[in-house]
Amino acid sequence: MAKARLFVLAQFGLLAALVLLHRDEAVQAPSWFQPIAIALIALAVVVLFIAVINLRKALTASPIPKADAALIQVGIYKYIRHPMYTAVIMIGGGITLNNPTLFTIIAWVALIIVLLNKAHYEDKLLLSKHLNAAKYQKDTGTFLPKLSRSK
Repeated sequence: MAKARLFVLAQFGLLAALVLLHRDEAVQAPSWFQPIAIALIALAVVVLFIAVINLRKALTASPIPKADAALIQVGIYKYIRHPMYTAVIMIGGGITLNNPTLFTIIAWVALIIVLLNKAHYEDKLLLSKHLNAAKYQKDTGTFLPKLSRSK
């Protein structure tokens, strides 16, 4: 339980740090960074929205699955095991592109590391709860779709 709280605290803390950082006016990002950042954040919002709709009652910020929740394998979850984490990484990337300082880059990399570890922890918990989780995890990409799936 403490490990799960730590993951959630680190995830939201790093996101808050990225969002609330004072913009460094001395750093001038290339002009083509901004449309990429906007597109990345817009796509992330779509991915997040779809994931929330697919999860419904199973939705939780914690990596600990809800006791009464089924293993969701439909919609976007048919292709990606952790699309909400994917969306958070994309939002962090968009923010970093918009304000590319050493601190934002470090915070974004730290966010990715936290989400990788949170996903791994969640996957282990799902394995102990759902009989079909092993095959699902083998066939489905963590943050991006796998190019090939086993039959």
